[in-house]
Amino acid sequence: MKTCFPLLLLAFLISCQESDTKKEYASKTYQVYMRDNLAGSHTSSMDSLGNYVYTFEFNDRGRGPEILEKIRLDQAGNISYLEITGVNYLKDTVVENYAYINGAAQWKSTSEAGEKATDGNPFYSSVNGTLGDNELLIRLLLSAENHTVELLPSGTATISNIEAITVDSIPLRLVEITGFGFTPFYEWIDEDNRIFASVSSWLSIISEEHSGMIESLLEIQKKKEDAFFASLAKELTSTPEAKTLIQNVNLFDAKNGRVVPGQQVVVNGNKIESISSVAPNLSEGTKIIDGTGKTLLPGLFDNHCHVQKEDGILHLAAGVTSVRDMANSMELLEIKKQFDENSNIGPRVVTLAGFIDQKGPFAGPGLTITNVAEGEEAIQNYKDNGYHQIKLYSSIDPSWVKPLAKKAHELGMKLSGHIPAHMLAEDAIKDGFDEIQHVNMVALNFLSDTIDTRTPLRFSAVAENTHNLDLDGAEFKAFVQLLKKKAIEIDPTVSIFEGMFSTKAGEPDPQFEAILDRLPIQVQRGYYSGGLPIPEGKEQQYKDSFAKLLEILENLHSNGVTLLPGTDAMPGFALHKELENYVKAGIPANEVLQLATIVSAKNVGMEDLLGSVEKGKMADLILVDGNPVENISDIRRVELTIKDGKVFNAKELYGALGIRHFQ
Repeated sequence: MKTCFPLLLLAFLISCQESDTKKEYASKTYQVYMRDNLAGSHTSSMDSLGNYVYTFEFNDRGRGPEILEKIRLDQAGNISYLEITGVNYLKDTVVENYAYINGAAQWKSTSEAGEKATDGNPFYSSVNGTLGDNELLIRLLLSAENHTVELLPSGTATISNIEAITVDSIPLRLVEITGFGFTPFYEWIDEDNRIFASVSSWLSIISEEHSGMIESLLEIQKKKEDAFFASLAKELTSTPEAKTLIQNVNLFDAKNGRVVPGQQVVVNGNKIESISSVAPNLSEGTKIIDGTGKTLLPGLFDNHCHVQKEDGILHLAAGVTSVRDMANSMELLEIKKQFDENSNIGPRVVTLAGFIDQKGPFAGPGLTITNVAEGEEAIQNYKDNGYHQIKLYSSIDPSWVKPLAKKAHELGMKLSGHIPAHMLAEDAIKDGFDEIQHVNMVALNFLSDTIDTRTPLRFSAVAENTHNLDLDGAEFKAFVQLLKKKAIEIDPTVSIFEGMFSTKAGEPDPQFEAILDRLPIQVQRGYYSGGLPIPEGKEQQYKDSFAKLLEILENLHSNGVTLLPGTDAMPGFALHKELENYVKAGIPANEVLQLATIVSAKNVGMEDLLGSVEKGKMADLILVDGNPVENISDIRRVELTIKDGKVFNAKELYGALGIRHFQ
């Protein structure tokens, strides 16, 4: 098909038939809430030409989309024309168009383009669309056979469940939809088949009039989600009735950073019973796993997560058995309990970090304060709820750091976070920081403290300037000595900056490029949206700044500063890339694996139970096809994960989410 998009669009505009616009489509205005904070708005209406018109915007610390979307439907309710303009979450320009005319569907956006001969029935799934897309799709699904609709570019969407529920005397329906992500998503619709609300623990969209219902709607929705994950846990968990022998396996000795060949490892319940080079006497019923040609490692740690219910399977499939949560809603306590009980498959949440920011226009999504006393009260409350650490954020008044650190330390808690705006990292360390999140916060130490790092300047200023940083200079060396003297740990999450600094729309996110073809198509499409708006002519400069961030990691590590591998990105796969980038930086693979295992276990005070494969330790283990000490990318080839003695087949875990295994 050779039709060019402008000609196809022109043909559509000339020959478009009247869609069913006479049905009333009342204008609606919704508010966007991030946690309990008003962050933006969403509107839906119909214009005089019969186009459905949607706007969507919110502000998240200076980031956030601003979208205008126009859609025209045909008589059957499918999209015949779509136009989207605006900016995406990182404020880069987005333009997206779709048209169907005379058997030809064609689409083009800032991240993809395609065309296909169809009968017009597939529903085009936009890359940059709004909640309005979901509403129009649901209306079509409700009348479709088996509640299923074919999608463009590919795939299908299905309403897998509808439940009528009256909330606050309002008759609603909770709709469960599959076909877009790893797990179902949910929308609340009213009697007119319009979106009533879209709610989650992070971001909710609902009218201002009904905003008080968010908590009630979310509680009902959570029960649906819990039932889904509980059913998967029952299906995908294997609990050995007797002992398990992993025989003839190469064992990664995390304490010494070496591989020991030909080991026989016996697991009894949730403990490692024995390790030997000689085949043990087997008791009746012992399950035997052949480890020939494979490597047995302790379960990996991801040191920077924001845990959600749907993350657990991805973590375990990738060999991540322990995580630190670096800021979340109080729902985290329930999620942790579910993971511990295996009513939802997931890792150990070994650190809970309580989030604190100062109220203001750039405050992060979480608990905010207006003075030191409120901060001290929040720290006490976090401690009382079992939290281990406090994470301060970018809007905190620099003068508050010292008293808040004092309070945290009095309670035996660590203090970490973003370096507050108008403060340098070295000053935050002197005032009580124990750990720094994100390597860009290290790079910012060598720029001016006048930069308002509450905004996206904390990314763009680093991309603009870090390539010039002299790691052999006196200033950088002095900073490294301060880190060592104060035993400051760095949680770099370096890989998130690679895509941010080096890709444009239409290019795959390098964090996930190696595995994109394994993901469901609708998930894949989200990883071609590009990074920061890169000024023309500065492409190489931005890439060089990322390369410098890698050099910083190697320098810190070689100078004895503790790095804690973490991601702040898609569970599992992102940690694999993080470890690969550490090796790319020049850190030997065996030492990288030590950082992700025994060093991480020591950081959370659990080295007696986790972090190495030793007799008497917890049975948190991963079996990898290959040897990641020789080739770090073999860490992606996880076959089995054992967490707390329970056995999980990685291929089955991925399959439940629509992801292909590495084989």
